[in-house]
Amino acid sequence: MAADTAKPEEWSSRRSRTGLVMGSVQSGKTASMLGVSALAIDNGLDIIVVLAGTRLSLWRQTYERLVQQLDSGEENVQKIKRRLLCPTPGIALSEQAYPLATTYGLTPAQVRQRLGQRKPLIIVAMKQTDHLHALAASLRNNVFNEVKELDRSVHMLVLDDEADDGSILDAIVESSQDPIYGRLKQIPRAIANLWDPPQGSPKNLFSTYIAYTATPQANLLQEDHNPLAPRDFLISLRTPLDVGHPVDTTNPGNLNAPRSSTYPEAVGIRSFYTGGEVFYRRAEAAKLCVPTTNFVQQDLADAVRAFLVAGAIRLHRSGRLGPASALAKQFDTKEEALANAASPHSMLYHPSAAIQHHFRGAEDLLIWAGIRDRATARDMLDAGDARFPHALVDQLLADPAPWVQWLEKYRASARVIEEEFDVLPPASFPDWQTVENLLIREVIPGTRIAVVNSDPNADDRPAYAPSQDADTGKWRAARDLCTIFVSGNVMARGLTLEGMTTALFQRSSANPLADTQMQMQRWFGYRGSHIELCRIFASSDQLSLFRAYHDVDEAVRTAITERMMRDAPKPTVLQGFNFEATGKIAGVGHLPLSPGARPFVTVINDSRQADPNADIVARLFVRPSSDLTVARVLRGRILNVPLELTEAAELLGSLAFPGYQPGSEGFHADFWSGIEARANAVAPLADSPFYRPPVRHGEGDQPRRACPYAIAAYLRLWSACLTRSITGLFVTGQPGDLWSYADLRRKSAERPRFWIGIRYGDGALVSKGPLALLPFNIRATTKRVAEGELKTTWGASAPNASPNQYRGDVYFDYYHRSAEVPSSNSTGWRPSGSDGQILFYVNQHPGDEHPTVAVAVCLPAGGPEQFSATRAGNDGR
Repeated sequence: MAADTAKPEEWSSRRSRTGLVMGSVQSGKTASMLGVSALAIDNGLDIIVVLAGTRLSLWRQTYERLVQQLDSGEENVQKIKRRLLCPTPGIALSEQAYPLATTYGLTPAQVRQRLGQRKPLIIVAMKQTDHLHALAASLRNNVFNEVKELDRSVHMLVLDDEADDGSILDAIVESSQDPIYGRLKQIPRAIANLWDPPQGSPKNLFSTYIAYTATPQANLLQEDHNPLAPRDFLISLRTPLDVGHPVDTTNPGNLNAPRSSTYPEAVGIRSFYTGGEVFYRRAEAAKLCVPTTNFVQQDLADAVRAFLVAGAIRLHRSGRLGPASALAKQFDTKEEALANAASPHSMLYHPSAAIQHHFRGAEDLLIWAGIRDRATARDMLDAGDARFPHALVDQLLADPAPWVQWLEKYRASARVIEEEFDVLPPASFPDWQTVENLLIREVIPGTRIAVVNSDPNADDRPAYAPSQDADTGKWRAARDLCTIFVSGNVMARGLTLEGMTTALFQRSSANPLADTQMQMQRWFGYRGSHIELCRIFASSDQLSLFRAYHDVDEAVRTAITERMMRDAPKPTVLQGFNFEATGKIAGVGHLPLSPGARPFVTVINDSRQADPNADIVARLFVRPSSDLTVARVLRGRILNVPLELTEAAELLGSLAFPGYQPGSEGFHADFWSGIEARANAVAPLADSPFYRPPVRHGEGDQPRRACPYAIAAYLRLWSACLTRSITGLFVTGQPGDLWSYADLRRKSAERPRFWIGIRYGDGALVSKGPLALLPFNIRATTKRVAEGELKTTWGASAPNASPNQYRGDVYFDYYHRSAEVPSSNSTGWRPSGSDGQILFYVNQHPGDEHPTVAVAVCLPAGGPEQFSATRAGNDGR
């Protein structure tokens, strides 16, 4: 970070570096950005640009935080002299509209003075094309000339908050399907123009661009033509929990220290980051996730009661004024208002992506509570102070049972949380009478319903700070002490709901996108002090998606960590069988990990030379074997004892094809290296690498999907997975199941063995080479071959055959084992827990000088699977 380390020989000809930092949703990425800014200032960096949000509210929110936490103190002469802040607070926080040239105006004399004194220029810019163009013009006109005059290098640091929002080349825009947001594609170039404009920049200016995001799928999939694609570094931020490698406090940047996605926090659960690991895994038994029913109004009522009862419990624990009393009271100071009023308590209701549904959903809330009609409810919402009526109190008193059950559920959750996270002292709970009194007097009358979306009639953003009366000078408590926010996509980006306990997620999507829906999980954050009171209401399918998003998210995080520590390949962007990684990149491919249920290796050696694979099969069948006869026809030969997973991998990996020589470099090799790095991160591997192609140094031939070396790698991975809960993997045959949730003891007990057979054909007896020396006769197959490629694969197939007839080669080993042949199989997978087979065909046509060997494999379900997102045309096949 030091400014004087910008030595030209250590930089590319671009004099710029681009990288990415992956955080977690609601984990404190902005705090990290401000910390990096502070470190940069301490080390003498000259220009810091913070790109803060694509909307005005987000820009101001980040600006306020920067002023409070990085540039704190009264705006006096001393403070003005220690830095140059642009725009000034008077402009950035004003309700008055200023020309953008004024907003980003920089005076050359001031710039010269600050740079000469090594005082920083701090710029907070909105990530919108007009703002970026105005800032770029100001830098060119007022800063670059002053930089040129300096007899030293000058370093610019650009920090891009929510970098997957606007800073990539959007798929819809690229395909010209969105005329309204057509200028969005200008944002990446406009950002790069800050340090690399068409007019050129000073030769002594060096820049570092850092993209911050919790969902880096689109950033990692970007083509290199995007100037902001991460080329030079990837970083994964850690979050506090009770597990993980501790941070090296003496040297936090020590990349040789063991690193994990979480680190142990001694303070306890109150300081833990409560993300997917807590909600979907560790606290699963606490039932924080509640599957919704098919009755929308019933789910709405249940979620609101859960929220209100949780609010009463939190209010009792705080001992402060409740929302109804606090809002009716005036305070002499802002500090007094903060100290006396209860902390914010929030709920998110997400009915759908459609804006009109948000207002209707808010109306539904008020009507359920007792408002007589939609017109009245809408008038209340438009007035900006829609609160629950007294009729809801009457409902509570008339039928308290559905309310009381939530107190009992929270007590049960607390017991699970206390055991799982070793919590002391245990959480306190009032009796029902106390809860009821607080609901009647404070929580129900003090609860506001607000719509937050892009509609002009909606609220701008939550208000969690006390407000001052301009006439009296008195202070009032924050408006949103107890609020149900009805929202959609706008809540998925940057805005934070303080004190959030409850989410009702009724949205569904025919094409779910992991990055978009990951950002919608605003219940993540630092909620350990009341985690037992948190609830997510969503459909079972949606909750399964959330769990899967978290799992692949952890896999990407692990891959980035491995790259940081061990120079692993660039992380693979993962998706699922039923969801895509992102919709922001056009032409994303879908690459599965498994070779499929019945891969047939179609490459075959030239019959004009002796086939080295004939030696391998001959050596194998020196072992005891038996004839296989079905329906009085001799079908082939099979080993009496099957091979274990790793033995089968060694067999397939030993096959040699002079005409097919894939290598250890390129996409395919990196693909397997990335999976191996994630497996090794869980526990060191004794048998590596997984992928062992013939060409050990170099790219070699283009790999095939049915590749013996890739199938061997898959079997080695399967073996390794039996002792490792590896994130980002699904289960073949059950693509919705997560490997990290699997019972590994059961998986190990059900691991497949592989029966090895030779399938006879209708050709001549093999009379030449090592196969002719075996103590049984092999009748050759006559599969069609053209240019080293088999044109016919699996042999006889009779799906309607009776139990006493031969169904096909894919069931060859079933007959040897006297196993029941499946009556039908639409997927091709053998049942999970069953064995697999490797079947060899000895092929020889009349006139062929030598017999040649083909190989096919049948895999059972239940193995590891991964679905990788790939750039268009780059699937490695």
